[in-house]
Amino acid sequence: MENLYDTDFYTWSYQQAELIKQGRFDELDMDNLAEEVEDMGRARQRSVESRLSQLLMHSLKWQMQSKKNDLHDMDRWFRSWSISIGKQRDAIEHELKKNPGLYHKLEEIFLESYQYARKLAAREMQCKPDAFPSECPWTYDEIMEDDWLPES
Repeated sequence: MENLYDTDFYTWSYQQAELIKQGRFDELDMDNLAEEVEDMGRARQRSVESRLSQLLMHSLKWQMQSKKNDLHDMDRWFRSWSISIGKQRDAIEHELKKNPGLYHKLEEIFLESYQYARKLAAREMQCKPDAFPSECPWTYDEIMEDDWLPES
């Protein structure tokens, strides 16, 4: 017999919540419930990773483009990247305030996010990831400063 978890997750989740509210713990689907609770925590980490990758990607693109001699028509791109950097910074701070347990994983998240950001930036700038430093040229604390933008 198929488990409701596999066939109708929505109904399964509400059923599990109702069983918890009623204190009917012996009827809970404990294995799948434990897996889902763990996944909720991983989702918070993925949120920080995604936002940090976006922040770093736009920072890398900013730095690369600002070193080029041909800067005509770049004001709108710089403005767009600056806005994105600020939005991602705010979202990261918000996520970490709501989930302070992620602070102990921040160094790992930062390193992974940078490597992913290199790939994203390279794809968007139509170059190879090697065009960007192999290690992040900035610290987490630097990029999280409200007025920080990459140096030109």
